[in-house]
Amino acid sequence: MAIDDKSMGMRDYYLYDKNGKSFYIFRRSQGEWELAYGVLAHDIKEACIDALIRRFDHDSPELFYSNGKRNVVRISVKKGGIWHIYVNNVYVASIQYDQFAKKFEYHLDDDTPLTKDHIKKYIGMIERGEIKWKKER
Repeated sequence: MAIDDKSMGMRDYYLYDKNGKSFYIFRRSQGEWELAYGVLAHDIKEACIDALIRRFDHDSPELFYSNGKRNVVRISVKKGGIWHIYVNNVYVASIQYDQFAKKFEYHLDDDTPLTKDHIKKYIGMIERGEIKWKKER
């Protein structure tokens, strides 16, 4: 495997097969993944994309399927103890830490594949430091 950073947030991942001669290029551009070069069966292509997301998409604490659709969760820390949660690059929820009450509160949009259990899981990840607490400059 080889990785090639492109400009403007695009990155190509070259995957080679066992013989080292055949290769496939998977591309991540603005949070979207695709097979940019090569031909693979649909299920193999999707399995490769899932594996790449799990290994290299560090802002994504979870990937899950709902109704046959891949859902990639991204959590973005904001100033003031707020986290925005996106599924497939669409805002769906927020978590906020109330400093006076010393507890977490959240807002979850309707019509999202996320559940309250997902939010509770992410709050636990924040408490354990698995998701950043403060926005870095």
